[in-house]
Amino acid sequence: MTMNILEISQPYIKKTGNKSRLNSDIRWGDRSRTLWFEVDNEYDEFLCAERIDGFLVALLPFAMVKNLNIRSDGYVSERLLYHLNTILLPSLSANIEEFHPINIDAKCDGNTLPSKHGVGTGLSCGVDSFYSVLKHINTGLKGFRLTHLTYFNLMNSPYWTDLIDSSRVFSNSRIDYVRPVAQELGLKLVTVDSNIDRLYNNFNAYTFRYFGTVLALQKLFWKYYWSSSNTYSLFGFAFDDITLCDLLCVQCVSNENTTFYSTGSEVTRLEKTDYISDFAVTLKYLNVCWFHLYNCGKCPKCKRTMLGLYALGKLDRYGTVFDIDYFYRNKNEYLGHMIHKLIVEKHGNYYGYYGEIYKQLTQQNIRIPLAAKMHAIKLMYSAMKQRLIRL
Repeated sequence: MTMNILEISQPYIKKTGNKSRLNSDIRWGDRSRTLWFEVDNEYDEFLCAERIDGFLVALLPFAMVKNLNIRSDGYVSERLLYHLNTILLPSLSANIEEFHPINIDAKCDGNTLPSKHGVGTGLSCGVDSFYSVLKHINTGLKGFRLTHLTYFNLMNSPYWTDLIDSSRVFSNSRIDYVRPVAQELGLKLVTVDSNIDRLYNNFNAYTFRYFGTVLALQKLFWKYYWSSSNTYSLFGFAFDDITLCDLLCVQCVSNENTTFYSTGSEVTRLEKTDYISDFAVTLKYLNVCWFHLYNCGKCPKCKRTMLGLYALGKLDRYGTVFDIDYFYRNKNEYLGHMIHKLIVEKHGNYYGYYGEIYKQLTQQNIRIPLAAKMHAIKLMYSAMKQRLIRL
């Protein structure tokens, strides 16, 4: 076998108890592994063993970083293969140094497979997720109205390295958290487990693993909404934040059965926060924390969200999910955190997030106390000290 080839086998399904797995055996160099997507037996008929689409898309960043051409005896969607070879792979390799140009050698299938014609999106209970859900749950366009919500265990985040089998511990807890939300919204929740995250120990390529998981269920999903965190003005290419080119990727991973849509890029994060705050379900379930099952109120994402709600005058509505008493007792520290971010993050998402919060505070004539400014100086001094120590 040639050393620079990644082989993907024809997928096959195995059932164990009340679970069904879509498997594919992959080989590169002298290594081999069986990758899988696992669902409840209720959804086994929608697992796509006819094509390698799901595994192919999930493995693209791995192959490009390792400089591995992809070969398979299985079939690939004709539309997908055209998008990848003609548009996506050349664009990524030309604009991201870590991504090598690669080729995909596989047979094509341009037919449409039997489909449930479901319309889905992910449910994490974060701001982006709730925005996509609430925008599409009762849309007047029937063909675009949500029928299913999803939760995929695909994480290899460094935030949970203190946990044993960390991503599964965290994700299983999150599934229990989101299940009653789906029930309250009156939509089916489809959960998928996978071991593909184990292949990505050194870098994050979550979006491609996510798209691949949807394509593994392409006989269920006719349309699928990807909740983007970025506005269109931030479009670009970056190895450490592949989500910046969401708009390109969602078009290029669509195939004959499943069309992806990027949602939420038309508004800012603060505008999303304002929109979802008018829905009672978010007052009970909004969950943005990076580190814990419930909002800790202290991590960067919790701070950013609480500051946004405070600037909008809506934080008091969220006493069920945030410790708002703690926020008000430590308000100067939160505001100081915002000022610090505005100063040190002059480019990229974080400057935009905090910039719009600061603008909203200014419009509401909310002044920044001297104590908050002093806290920002303290944070900058501490950060500078750490940089000097590392020299």
